[in-house]
Amino acid sequence: MFFLSSLESRNPPEAAQSERSADDGPVLDSSKLGEGGCGCVYAGYRREDNLPVSFSHVLSHTYRHTQSTVRKSHVDLLDWYIVDEELILVLERPMPAVDLSNYIESKGGHLKEKEVAFFIRETLEALQHLHTCRVVHLDLKPENIMVDLHSPTPGIKLIDLGDAVQLSAHRRYVHLLLGNPEFAAPELIRGTPVSVATDVWSVGVLAYVALSGVSPFLDESPEETCVNICRLDFCFPDEYFRDVSQAARDFVSSALQQDPRKRPSATSCLQHPWVGRGGAHGGEYSKTPLDTTRLEISI
Repeated sequence: MFFLSSLESRNPPEAAQSERSADDGPVLDSSKLGEGGCGCVYAGYRREDNLPVSFSHVLSHTYRHTQSTVRKSHVDLLDWYIVDEELILVLERPMPAVDLSNYIESKGGHLKEKEVAFFIRETLEALQHLHTCRVVHLDLKPENIMVDLHSPTPGIKLIDLGDAVQLSAHRRYVHLLLGNPEFAAPELIRGTPVSVATDVWSVGVLAYVALSGVSPFLDESPEETCVNICRLDFCFPDEYFRDVSQAARDFVSSALQQDPRKRPSATSCLQHPWVGRGGAHGGEYSKTPLDTTRLEISI
């Protein structure tokens, strides 16, 4: 367990110690893992022991994820550097691991509904911890959910906390949406204050995509996608949801509510009959394998 502290809260000796040359940092690999609203994520290796890592380049004044504890459902922060105006976060890179969309594609687009519910449950448990610390992720999407293939039962880890913020009890926070709006909640698009419910909306979109292989709001342009989100313009076409249980549809509908105050918390989502918690108290699932072969062209 460790703490991420804001740059302003560090005393001068600590800050000076962390302002190291980029030559002291990790070795860059050839692959770019992803890109979010506040920066890019690259693969690399820690110089002293060749440990696989990922690292994010974030403008230092945009990084607001402060004083948050992190656990096994999130990648570990190993180190950080300041180079010019950039904050470089050196993070654990699970090996072997793939992002959620690539994992589904590797299964031929034929996951069982129970497997989708498992990944949604794991994501919610990670969010539950973040939200307990008043931290919101604000960039949940398949590329930022890594499936750890090391264990017999694949688990997930959230990555790319470049957009994450710790909410204040005394001041509301409006987040600037810079990336693709596909998984963004209406309040991000409208420029109104965000909350932990903003992440719950994204989980609803994730569940819809993983269950059907299509995106509920995605359109031909970002502007049209934003209009669909703000109008709550989605449905469950039989063509894509024929083999999806009613419990799964109910879960998605509960998360995709226009008013953030009406969305369930991550903790409440974990009590939903579809999500369940495995074992005798597991969710209610369709037994028919899902067809999500459309996933590659919809993300």
